[in-house]
Amino acid sequence: MTQSDDAQPVRFDEPVLGANFRDVDPSRRYATLTFMRGSIVSLAIALGAGVLGVLYYIPAIASVMQRLGIQFASLRPIHTTFAAAFIFLGGIAVVHRYFEDVAGAMGQAERWRLRIQVILWAIAGGGILGSLLFGVFSGREYLGFHPIFSIPVLLGWLLFTWNFFAILGKGLLHRPVHVSMWAVGVLFFVYTFIEQHAWLLSRVFADPLTDIRLQWKATGTLVGSFNLLVYGSLVYIGVKITKCESYAHSRLAYALFGVGLLNSFTNFGHHTYHLPQNHMVKWISFVISMTEIIILARVVWDIASMVKSRCPSPPCPIKLFLASAKWWTGYILATSILMSIPPLNALIHGTTVVMAHGMGAEIGIDAMVLFAAISWMVIEIYARRGTDPTVLSSCRFRRWIIGFNVGVVALIGWLTVSGLITAVRRYDGLARPQWLDSSNHYILAGCGLVAAFFLGNLLIAWMGLLFARRRSVGQ
Repeated sequence: MTQSDDAQPVRFDEPVLGANFRDVDPSRRYATLTFMRGSIVSLAIALGAGVLGVLYYIPAIASVMQRLGIQFASLRPIHTTFAAAFIFLGGIAVVHRYFEDVAGAMGQAERWRLRIQVILWAIAGGGILGSLLFGVFSGREYLGFHPIFSIPVLLGWLLFTWNFFAILGKGLLHRPVHVSMWAVGVLFFVYTFIEQHAWLLSRVFADPLTDIRLQWKATGTLVGSFNLLVYGSLVYIGVKITKCESYAHSRLAYALFGVGLLNSFTNFGHHTYHLPQNHMVKWISFVISMTEIIILARVVWDIASMVKSRCPSPPCPIKLFLASAKWWTGYILATSILMSIPPLNALIHGTTVVMAHGMGAEIGIDAMVLFAAISWMVIEIYARRGTDPTVLSSCRFRRWIIGFNVGVVALIGWLTVSGLITAVRRYDGLARPQWLDSSNHYILAGCGLVAAFFLGNLLIAWMGLLFARRRSVGQ
């Protein structure tokens, strides 16, 4: 018999790993690991809610779920809330990995702030999940949970902000661009999180037009804040793998930072074409949004090419995830240009085309970059322990990455096709065709379950590595 590909261990060579990673304060290592674990657990919760939400589209299964007390109204906010938590926590894990590079031993005050932050967020996460399961939600986009849980979230973030600037505040302007991206992203989150609660003011809530404008403006800034965390993570892992910091000081990197910063304030405009607002706001939003994604496409392309030339072969998960991000960025660029044309935007607004675009950006760019970063950090953790996470170098892991991309392509492709048919029929004053109504649920569920199957395998592999006891991995 021929030995299977999975049985061939492939050791990760030095180019994958950061330099000087052995002599680091154990508390800082544990902080990085803690936020990685939180990120992966959040994604697992989001995936579980997403799978149940997809199954809800099948009438026979939906009726069973309803009898069990599982409501779609609860599943969607769980899915979106914990998907956003995955991105934020993944970005914070990368920031803590950078702290390992530049900060010394963790002081007592910083350690206490970190502990309280983790406790606050654990309370918030458990409370949000439990309350949403019992049908207690706000009805807001991305903040569908009861606002009482916003208090521990914000307090925890303020403690993280305190630690961040206590470590990096001095000489911040002279550090690489990814540090500037993280610094602004951290402050943006505080600003946008507070602004997203403006609906609690009676004057705002009483005016639906003002409420919608503020909700989309704050949501746009929220996306901008986690985009800056992800962009910084992208540049950082590129620097660590290639061992060349020049890209982090390049004009192109700072151009991405600049337009990302502007886009954080303006990108809500192309979501509110249907609202009464100055046309100049729409044009500024359109131009800056297109500039950001063009520069992002170039940065992702460059970093993916650099990593490809440095990663060992076969197969390197970092290389595969960044290559996926590269092609997804190109797709998002093309569709963003089309969707931002006002007549086309009016045609597809309110259809699943918008959902497909948002999922493509969040999964194809943000998630793929963070998957690459998490894979790199896991490889490094195991290198410290004198062993290799061989599952990451296996051919089956490669197949899971490819299968996940294929499943997401099918899901987003169907959402786009279904939405376009709905948009055209609606424009002509016609109902959706009967064949679409009868088959849509099953196609959507099938595509979603395929993507979920492969992502689930990736999550199981990461969880097995991140939650393994040291004695079971060679130390």
